[in-house]
Amino acid sequence: MKSSYTQIIEQTNLSLKQVRLLIVIGAALLAGFMIADLELLPESLSTVYIHSRVFMQLPLCGVFLLLSFHPLFLKHYQKILFFIMLSLVYVNYWVILTCWQLAQFAFPYEGTVMYSLFTLFVFRLSFKYGIAFSAIVIIGFALLITSYPIYGDQNSVNFGFVLVGLIVGLMGVKQVEIALKKLSKANIVLEKLSQTDPLTEIYNRRTYETRFSEQLCLNKRTEQSICVFIIDLDFFKDYNDGYGHVQGDKIIKLQAQHLTLLFKREADIVARYGGEEFIVIVSNVTEKMCVKFADAIIAQWQEAKVEHGMGKAGKYVTCSIGFHLEQVSKTSNKTAMVKNADKALYQAKQHGRNCFIQSKTNQDHCL
Repeated sequence: MKSSYTQIIEQTNLSLKQVRLLIVIGAALLAGFMIADLELLPESLSTVYIHSRVFMQLPLCGVFLLLSFHPLFLKHYQKILFFIMLSLVYVNYWVILTCWQLAQFAFPYEGTVMYSLFTLFVFRLSFKYGIAFSAIVIIGFALLITSYPIYGDQNSVNFGFVLVGLIVGLMGVKQVEIALKKLSKANIVLEKLSQTDPLTEIYNRRTYETRFSEQLCLNKRTEQSICVFIIDLDFFKDYNDGYGHVQGDKIIKLQAQHLTLLFKREADIVARYGGEEFIVIVSNVTEKMCVKFADAIIAQWQEAKVEHGMGKAGKYVTCSIGFHLEQVSKTSNKTAMVKNADKALYQAKQHGRNCFIQSKTNQDHCL
């Protein structure tokens, strides 16, 4: 499972680390704007302005940053972003209103648009929350300028600018979300392709290596058993040469289907090991269970009755199996476990094929 520091926030494609950095950058910009704004403001309004920045807006940024360390922050990111940024916008409205009431000074409204676009594009508020956010921002600004002639005959022009800015912002957010969804789907497809064997659609060898390592680490903590099965189709080269590669591929695919029907647990690892060889890793099993599994794999081909008869092969397609069962300990080694299973497979081949042998015990289950 990914940690909270690397987990991706849903619908944003931002990491938690990036969000925290953006909060700090946003707070720094707010502090930086104070220098320019104070030069524009009448001296009588400096106290009100500084109060809004230092005791209202910057603390909101601080609350946002602190909330990012809460374990439920990722789950509620969109809601938290919505309320924090809406609060910043309405604090800005309070500054505009107070400056007008105290000194008939028209404080610039552009901060409203800046906060909104920062929310939509930088922090990536979702389209669903963006609609509600934009509506409340527009309603607040409309009430402000219709109640007070702050911008005089420019009131309607300024309202139109805010309205169009937010509509364009929402359109952009929708386009970004569509693009992110397409990218996410493409990444899922690519990830699946990178993990699976294209012919059989089961795990490829690279994925098997990774998953086996993870499973072994887990089993070392829980001290559960692991069994490694290696399955090889008997006289496959003769079959491939006699019936052709297309039919040979069908046999390989059928073996994969047999194994996936038998090994269904989430922790089971079924992979194409190479060529006509397959490997299966199962956890928390007994020797009796492993023998039953091996018997079942052999029986699947006996029931399928796929014609062979090429070279030294018998009438039907069969397979040979070697397996190694181990009670996992701190000294358990993946390479050694696979090597033991491979040795058992070799012995099964030497014993005439169409059978299975368990490593170490050299228990012979050949006909």
